[in-house]
Amino acid sequence: MVKGEAMRNYNMSLLATTLLAIAIPATASAGHHQAQAVAEAPNTTLPSGAHAGQCFARRLVPATYRNAPMSVVTQEAVEGYEITDPVFEARPQTVVTRDGYSRYEVTEPVFRAESSSVVTRPAYERLVATQAQIGTRSEVVVIREPRMVWRRGENLSGVRRLDPNSGEIYCLVEERGVTQTVTRRVVTNPAVVSVVNVPAQVQTITRQVLAAPAQVREIRVPEQTQTIQIQELANRATARKTVTPEQTSTINRQELVTAEHYEWVQVACDNSGAQHGGHGAAVPGVRPVPHQVPMGNGANNVVVSTTSLQRALAELGLYRGPIDGIYGPLTREAVAQFQRANHLTVTGRVNADVVRGLGLGQK
Repeated sequence: MVKGEAMRNYNMSLLATTLLAIAIPATASAGHHQAQAVAEAPNTTLPSGAHAGQCFARRLVPATYRNAPMSVVTQEAVEGYEITDPVFEARPQTVVTRDGYSRYEVTEPVFRAESSSVVTRPAYERLVATQAQIGTRSEVVVIREPRMVWRRGENLSGVRRLDPNSGEIYCLVEERGVTQTVTRRVVTNPAVVSVVNVPAQVQTITRQVLAAPAQVREIRVPEQTQTIQIQELANRATARKTVTPEQTSTINRQELVTAEHYEWVQVACDNSGAQHGGHGAAVPGVRPVPHQVPMGNGANNVVVSTTSLQRALAELGLYRGPIDGIYGPLTREAVAQFQRANHLTVTGRVNADVVRGLGLGQK
């Protein structure tokens, strides 16, 4: 509980310091634009005991801190669990992967070839008729037979009278027959029927005769088995609660020793104020010396007038403040913009790269 309160107090202090660092430059910037008015009026914040021809610049003095060891909790106490996995014991077990069964082996029948003659048509008799031959023949046909008839006549022939009373003579004469020649078709050779013996037709047949009949033989196929490992639970899973203690670390707390503040420091004057008079006017017998611009980390010894730096930045449109020879927030922001535009490390402070980029100074 004490450590938590100390951490909260440290955070509040850090926030206050940050807000103070932001507020002071803002106030300084506002005062920078009113420098001439403040210089003309009596003000106790101005440097005292200054002589004519002297120039002063207000410089921000950073706050100083000292390290104070502080213990902080880096990891809170954590509750956890240790899990013990279940333990299994393996035992072999034989299982049937395929049942036994019967299969049958069939032997095909065996045949042998035998040839035999088969009468496909028996012998038979065929009758062949020879047609009669016809010819022509002329014959005299008696169409009226000759006959004996009585004809009247004279007794010239010595024929006896038949009727003595009539006194007529009738003669018995032979009357010739009447014939006619006829051409007729006659059989010269009569029709004849003859017997022709036709032999039987025989075909040789190859016959498949069964030599060995088909057979069926039963074959017994035993069952198939496989041995597998059976995992049996021996010990169940367990959970044990564990506590991881909190972890602490010692850090250095920044305690404020001297707050951030501004102070007046004497600087060399330039003659830019001679044009318009005022507090920057040249004093007879005093040789103007150019201001030395703050340089990065002091690695390069370059002397550049702040006025010439402000003029060079103003020509580029980066500096919009008065050419007063004071390296204030506006000048620092203009330098930062120049560094950003030229891909230099942005610090807001002049170094050799900035001087070379602006074409100022001599090494």
